[in-house]
Amino acid sequence: MVAGLALPLILLTAPGTLRWPLIVTAVALFPTTLEHLYCHVVYGAQRYELTAQASTIKMLLQLVVTVTLLALGFDLLGLIVGTTLVTLVSGAIHRARVGQLYPRQAARVPDTARHELGSYLVPLSIVAVLDALVWDRLEVFFLRLSASPHDIAFYSLAFGLATKTMLLPEVTVGALLPAFSALHRSGSPEDFRALYQSALRYVALAAVPIAALGIVLAPPVVDVLYGHEYAPVAPVFSVLGIFAALSAMRRVAWSALRGLGDRRCAITATSAGAVASIAIAALLIPRLGLWGAVAANSTAQAIAGVVGLTVMARAHRCGFPVAEVGRIVVAGAVAFGAATAVLGHDAGVLRVIAAALAGAAAYLAACVALRVVGAREWRMLASTARRFRSEPAIPGTARAGAARDALRNSEA
Repeated sequence: MVAGLALPLILLTAPGTLRWPLIVTAVALFPTTLEHLYCHVVYGAQRYELTAQASTIKMLLQLVVTVTLLALGFDLLGLIVGTTLVTLVSGAIHRARVGQLYPRQAARVPDTARHELGSYLVPLSIVAVLDALVWDRLEVFFLRLSASPHDIAFYSLAFGLATKTMLLPEVTVGALLPAFSALHRSGSPEDFRALYQSALRYVALAAVPIAALGIVLAPPVVDVLYGHEYAPVAPVFSVLGIFAALSAMRRVAWSALRGLGDRRCAITATSAGAVASIAIAALLIPRLGLWGAVAANSTAQAIAGVVGLTVMARAHRCGFPVAEVGRIVVAGAVAFGAATAVLGHDAGVLRVIAAALAGAAAYLAACVALRVVGAREWRMLASTARRFRSEPAIPGTARAGAARDALRNSEA
């Protein structure tokens, strides 16, 4: 349906140089959607090491194909076609994994289950649309009405960088939904609560140093990568990076709400964020330009994050680990200070690398001193290494034992 609606619009409105790249992108929605479906089916079996292996192969193929096509002189269309072919390969790998994990006989879905799926997926789809409005740069629309092309470019680049820096903590959140669902189904509220708080702690542990070091290193890194004329991107990236860290923790609450089957709270949170984003963007962007867009996006993320975490604490008795996250923030401040001291006024590449290493070392030392990390984390790393080795498949139907295994393996 989406491709069918998009193709006529592309043919009617796209400029000649972009028409075929956009057509191929629209057609590529089919293999992309299938790849996501197969990937999430493997998630449902809680075999995350299989998706990690497939993602590693896809990343390497993407790198080789991109470098090869650029070296041969291909343009944007060639890159998109190459990306689509890599997606087909990745989808085939995920499909093979699904065949190994689940029986091939198709089982009829009971009518009661169909009704439950429908009542769950409709509000989930509303949340997805609202998420797209809030997180997929709605502010650019308002920037186009009143701001300069420079402001649009600076904001888009800063938003993209802030999003990519939080890739690691957000990817780890993706594996939580099957575990939350299994624990809720097995009637294990204490295990559910322990998994939720542990996930928040580890997401904060990964996100805080990224945000702290990003603030320090943004000016020299942007200068090296894009040039001095892109200097306005650095402060925008610094602000968006802080709220991206909060958004990563919000995604933990989102996964928990979906695992609980909560159909109202997620809609309430995203609706509040979307309304705030639109209102602030319409009010401030004509006056403040680039910084009005930053205010709109940051406010929307903060509202959605606070509402989601509050609902989990009050409605489902899953509190926020304030003390532990507070110690992590203190360790992040230590990393910020160490990186700032080493960087000084020198924006050279070697000094940037030294500042990053000094900040990371200071963060780790502070986490150890504040007892944020310890023997449990070393055991987690060892468990993670073992999880990448092959092990017997978990049947497609979740067992209560697998639910409790999910808690033990959640830190990995």
